[in-house]
Amino acid sequence: MVANIVAATVELLRTMDPESITTNHIAEAAGVSKGSIYQYFRVKDDVIVAAMRDTTDRLTPRLRTELSQIALLPPAEMIDSAIDLLIGFGSEHTAMIQYLAKHPDYSHEMERGSDLPMLMQTMVTMHVRQYRRHYRGGLDVENIAWMFINSAIATTMLYFESGRPMEVAQFREGLSQMASGLLAA
Repeated sequence: MVANIVAATVELLRTMDPESITTNHIAEAAGVSKGSIYQYFRVKDDVIVAAMRDTTDRLTPRLRTELSQIALLPPAEMIDSAIDLLIGFGSEHTAMIQYLAKHPDYSHEMERGSDLPMLMQTMVTMHVRQYRRHYRGGLDVENIAWMFINSAIATTMLYFESGRPMEVAQFREGLSQMASGLLAA
């Protein structure tokens, strides 16, 4: 029954703002009584977090594969692919990003049950290990590309947290121009 409740909530999150989802919505979508939800979850937000954790856990293998493929590309292609990946993820999961920005306690709770933080830590560790000599000896194109990707992650999350203050195409173009400028330097 828990899996059914979580799956129904995942589907609701695709079309609804997490703040507007009620226990009645979840119960109806899952085909269970409201009481059944409270049998397994303390409060509605715990169901939302479980659904977000489920989404994150399903995304992690995909992100792992895509990031490992991106890391093998030449710097300019790596940046373009990373921009596409970040904007695609943000577009698909805007509601989740905004919800977690508003509720940082739930963000930490969600991370406890997910291997996404471990994936990100692994990627950073691999990057630092691979490029340690370059950082000590100065910046080359690959280091600049990785630094851009790190800042683009933060910028993209802020973009989606803030409710998309400009069109996605404009945002993508801005990131691309910034990357082009860095690579040309």
